[in-house]
Amino acid sequence: MKTVLFVSLLISTLSMNAPLNVAWPTPVPARENAQEKKSVAYLFPAFVKGVVYFRNGTKSEAFLNYYYQDGQMRFLNPRADTLLFTGKYLIDYVAIGDRRFVLTDTHSDMEVIGEGGRVRLAARTQPEIAGNSLSYSGQHFSASEGNAAQVQMVTSQGGHVQWQNNASGHRWRMKTSYFLIDQNRVVHAASRRAFLHVYGRNRRQLTRYLRENRIDFGHADDLQRLFGFCSSLTSL
Repeated sequence: MKTVLFVSLLISTLSMNAPLNVAWPTPVPARENAQEKKSVAYLFPAFVKGVVYFRNGTKSEAFLNYYYQDGQMRFLNPRADTLLFTGKYLIDYVAIGDRRFVLTDTHSDMEVIGEGGRVRLAARTQPEIAGNSLSYSGQHFSASEGNAAQVQMVTSQGGHVQWQNNASGHRWRMKTSYFLIDQNRVVHAASRRAFLHVYGRNRRQLTRYLRENRIDFGHADDLQRLFGFCSSLTSL
C-alpha cells in the first residue's frame, strides 16, 4: 500500500494538508524562500535536498532543514511553502547527506549521533534562556510559524543567541539534550536509568562500567563512549 505523508502548513490562521511529492522541481520561488530563511534558527544555511525513508521500505526526496526553535524538521513543497511533517510514525528516518534524523511526536525531532544494533543515540538542540532568571520549565518553546517572527534568531556569538524583536530582553543559548531510542522505537531521555533499562540483559557489565567511569549524561563524548561500550555487548 502506497504511503502518503501529509503535512500541516504553519500559518497563524490557516491549516492545510498536502502530500509529500516524490519528485521536487527547483523553481526560483523555492530558492528565494530558502534564501530568506538563512539564519542560525536553522541547522543549515538553506533548505537542502534530503531523503525521507518510510518504515514500509519506500523513500521520497525533499528539500529539508532543521528548525532549532521547536526542534522539528521542516521541508519545502513545490510552491516553496514551509511545512511540518505529520504521521511521523510512518517515517523510519530522514537523511541529509551523511546525517540522519529521527522524527518523534513526543520529543520533537533529533539527530542520530550513534547506532548500535537496533538502538540509536540521538541529540536534540533547542534554545533556552541563558542564566537563571527563569526556572527550566519556563525556558521551553511551543512556537508555531505564526509567531516565529517575534522570536527569530539573527546572530550567535560565544554560544549565545540574540533574538530580533524580543520584548523580554533575555539572552538565549543553545542547549542539546540526548536520548536513547530502543529496539521498539521508544525514546528515553539519556540517563543512568535509561541505559540500564535498555541494556537490561547486560546490567552487570553496564553497572560495572558506570561505576568505573564517570559519565556526564549531558555531554556527547561521554555518552558516545558509553553507547559504544553498550553496543559491543553481545545481547540486548
